[in-house]
Amino acid sequence: MSQKETASEIERFVLPFFVTSEKGKAPSSSDAELAAVFALAEMNRGKGGRLILRNSQEKISFISKIGYPIWLYPSSNDVFLFDGLNVSEHSMPYANIANVKAFMNDLKESSKKRESLMSFLAEHANYFTLKDKEKSLQLKGLIANLGLLKEFELYRQEAAKSPDQFADFGLLSSRLNESRILSIINETANLRSGFEKEIKDLNFSIQLLGKSSTAFHNELHDEIRAVKEEFAAQIKEEEERVSPIIKALREEYDRKIIDLARMIERQQVPLHTEKLKLEKLKIEVNEKIERYSLHARTVSENDTEGRQRWKQKIKDAKEELSEVKNQLENNKKSIEDSEKKKTSETFHLKSDLETEIKEARSKIIDLEASRDAKILVARQEMDKLESNTKVLSDQISKIVKTREANIRQFEKFRMKPFSEALDKALVYVPFYVISYSSGPKRRYLLLPPSIMSNIGISTRLKAVLGRARIKSFLTARFKEISSLAEIIQKQSQDNTIFETELKHLGMENNILIMSWICEEIEKGLLSLKNQGWITDKEYGAIMASAKANLKQNA
Repeated sequence: MSQKETASEIERFVLPFFVTSEKGKAPSSSDAELAAVFALAEMNRGKGGRLILRNSQEKISFISKIGYPIWLYPSSNDVFLFDGLNVSEHSMPYANIANVKAFMNDLKESSKKRESLMSFLAEHANYFTLKDKEKSLQLKGLIANLGLLKEFELYRQEAAKSPDQFADFGLLSSRLNESRILSIINETANLRSGFEKEIKDLNFSIQLLGKSSTAFHNELHDEIRAVKEEFAAQIKEEEERVSPIIKALREEYDRKIIDLARMIERQQVPLHTEKLKLEKLKIEVNEKIERYSLHARTVSENDTEGRQRWKQKIKDAKEELSEVKNQLENNKKSIEDSEKKKTSETFHLKSDLETEIKEARSKIIDLEASRDAKILVARQEMDKLESNTKVLSDQISKIVKTREANIRQFEKFRMKPFSEALDKALVYVPFYVISYSSGPKRRYLLLPPSIMSNIGISTRLKAVLGRARIKSFLTARFKEISSLAEIIQKQSQDNTIFETELKHLGMENNILIMSWICEEIEKGLLSLKNQGWITDKEYGAIMASAKANLKQNA
């Protein structure tokens, strides 16, 4: 069928109200179902209080089986569930990111030249970090409750179509039509498709960034190699040109060093000669003093003139020694001054040589500085290219993960296909709606899809404690599906149109006005009594009430 089909062309099904327990042979006939529903309706009816401020006695206006509309609709390989009353709503948040397509297109254009790419990386360093607010897709009518989806995935398999499936069954009007459902599905599909396209473009951008960055990284390597080769040739040529000049400078330096050494040597020879003479003279004077001192000691004490003469000689010799020592100090200083002069002039000659060599090699030095500067700029550009590429690539990777997380949200509210008929259908979940009235007041009791179980020890104990066993006969089968009853209750209170429709369907399909109902209830109550669900006393009371209600509604 095409997507332009109308709701009338959609297959409609009714789900079963009850199933039997697997634990035993519980009654499973429709009469037992009707009898149990009527018994529960009667037990929950207000009988009126016995106190001064007593409540008015209620009467049962109708007991009807009402169908809650649920849409099953396929899209691709998924099946989505929609609330026919359009009360359910799902808000799907997702990240608000910058324009991916514009980013990718700019990247494509900027990847052609290295300068353009470097500029692009600098301008887009925070491109995917500026948008921090979330957006959300409001899906009115879509059922996204995981528990309900899980329950319905099993429950729908029990749907069966028969000619009389809608007999005595009130179907609530669907506020959703196929056109609206298609709009919601297309909206989600377009959003998901947009996310997938963004992920594809983002991954492409990462690849293009990596590819372009690597290519320009290699290009810079080639430029560095070319710079080294170019300057190596120029430096070699200049080295060959200045080599003879430097050689001549070094030869001139060596000559001057030799001349200086010879000059210093000529100056130092007399000084060293004088030093040797003075040291020899110093020895002789010392010996003379010792000899004079020896003679002085041999002179008689009475020879005053003789002692005085030797003392004078010793004094004169010591003065001579002092003079020699002074001359030696002066000689030593002269030699040291000569050495200092040699060292100083050697330093100046070497400094002059280095200056002249530096001047001769100035062009080589400039060439080396230019080479190193160009290599440094290229390496800095390589580092910046690598760093900026990594920063932006990491940001894009985070955005990809964010979008993948956004896409995973779509997986949460889908079901797997089951059959062609039940993948696209309008399915009604049955609820028994019991209407009580007391004057102008009206209230509803809803019984959800149930399991009819076999009576057990705990159920028998309830009767001992004064609680009716029949309340355990119909046990709500599903937790989340049963919550649909709350929607019916709230709509009946808040929506006058809905309450009118519910009342109309209830009266129109009221089992209490069916001619055969008394016989069915009696048959079902007998079955329940035989199973132990009700006592003889309860059986009699319920039957009496049934006849009274049937007579009242006849």
